[in-house]
Amino acid sequence: MTETAPVAGLLLAAGGGRRLGGRPKALLRWRGRLFVDRAADALRAAGCDPVVVVLGAAAETVRERAELTGCHLVENRGWASGM
Repeated sequence: MTETAPVAGLLLAAGGGRRLGGRPKALLRWRGRLFVDRAADALRAAGCDPVVVVLGAAAETVRERAELTGCHLVENRGWASGM
């Protein structure tokens, strides 16, 4: 059996949701679950390890509400400038 190198998953969840009236997409719910949780679960299910989540807008609220156990959380302090 051939071993493959681990593949990291990178979830960009720092946006402020400007086109959604200032509601960050990470905090939107679909069928009762946050978008950011669904995206992180999809990366895990695909075998990504580690899963790195980049936070920005409403970072503290995302940390409080999201179920990102096991993910590496990174905060982009320059999110408002699009960087």
